[in-house]
Amino acid sequence: MVKRNKFSFMLVLVLMVLSLITAACSNSSNNAPTNKPDDSKNGNAGETTDAPKKNVTLTYAIWDKIQQPAMEAIAKEFTAQNPNIKVKVEVIPWGDYWTKMSAAAPAGTLPDVFWMHGGQFATYASGKFLEPITSKVAAGEIDLNNYAANLASIYTLNGENYGIPKDFDTIGLAYNKELFDQAGIPYPDDTWTYAKLAEVAKQLSQPDKGIYGFGAKMDTQTGYWNDMLANGGKIISDDMSKSGYDDPASIEALQARYQMTVDGASPTHQQMTDMEATEMFKSGKLAMIFDGSWRISDIDSSDIIKGKWDWAKLPMGKVKRANIINGLGNVMSASGKNKEEAWLFLKFLGSQKAAEITAQMGAAIPAYNGTQDAWLTSRPYLNLKVFTEQVADATPYPSGSMSYPVWFAKEPEIMSQAWGGAISVEEGAKKVAEMMNQAIADTK
Repeated sequence: MVKRNKFSFMLVLVLMVLSLITAACSNSSNNAPTNKPDDSKNGNAGETTDAPKKNVTLTYAIWDKIQQPAMEAIAKEFTAQNPNIKVKVEVIPWGDYWTKMSAAAPAGTLPDVFWMHGGQFATYASGKFLEPITSKVAAGEIDLNNYAANLASIYTLNGENYGIPKDFDTIGLAYNKELFDQAGIPYPDDTWTYAKLAEVAKQLSQPDKGIYGFGAKMDTQTGYWNDMLANGGKIISDDMSKSGYDDPASIEALQARYQMTVDGASPTHQQMTDMEATEMFKSGKLAMIFDGSWRISDIDSSDIIKGKWDWAKLPMGKVKRANIINGLGNVMSASGKNKEEAWLFLKFLGSQKAAEITAQMGAAIPAYNGTQDAWLTSRPYLNLKVFTEQVADATPYPSGSMSYPVWFAKEPEIMSQAWGGAISVEEGAKKVAEMMNQAIADTK
């Protein structure tokens, strides 16, 4: 035992001597001092250090081609600050996005950083497919108080933070000014009710010319969820323990929307299946439509309607003016091979600079506090303030439960039967409620 300790002591002395020799050689060179303070802990993405950096290409997956230019501009700015990290923006259409993600997650091949929707979050977080960022938040590397309307809470599960808010959206009433002018009807304003909407929709409809007053589409966030809430109904109870589709007020609102197709004030469900309602509006075939703030660039890109349309608030219902608010988040893969670089990019996506680029390019309403004004003025010829003004009336997107992915996937299967005339709207609503309640029970 004594001999072993003596040998260890001699070995330590030899190593110390070698270390001193190496240090002396280093100090005699022209290299810069290596003992300067390391302030990178509190720095921003893009600060340089003396340590060599490996070249990395990150994948950033999104589902909206309309926002691609803005996301690529953000990626370019990030790379300018971090020359060793390139970012490839990959656009996967919404219809394919979650199919690909659900296959990539268990295979460990998720993109380094990607868009997350509140409705899918619980599934991916509970499956441990997302990298927690709780320690980064605790260390002050990102301040979640910088984002509007407590949006960061959407991407928190069991006390763990996983996402950084990207944007938020509400719903507006888009209208074709040219069709209103031709009919001599004043534009929609804050005094409009749902009854007024239905009345004007009839007046503006010219079915023989393929023109309709309103697109009473079968849709949730940009459709009848707003109607149900405005009429005093519910989508789901506040504690998410019971469906609200079978509430009499909800059924009444659903029936009123469907009635517009019966009255010829709206295209039929089949017509809006053959040609999506927003596309009909862009082509001048619809005078009015509910749509989300994320569709502004898309609609405004139409040469047919550009300069001839605008936004108004959603109409007042019997109980209130309602609206659905949602917010996307940016997350990173738990199985990524370049997590350090992915975190730097994720952090940059949540920065004021990234929010300003999003706003200035009119891609979406940025979640970062104080940056929305640039978005509001990105298209001064459109009444974009309706989207931020309606936040006070808005109800959060109803996705905060494990049952949501189950019932939301089945909802359109049932409602399409009602909108197609195979069953009554009331029967469809009650079937949805029954299905939802079962999904809630099964996931408790």
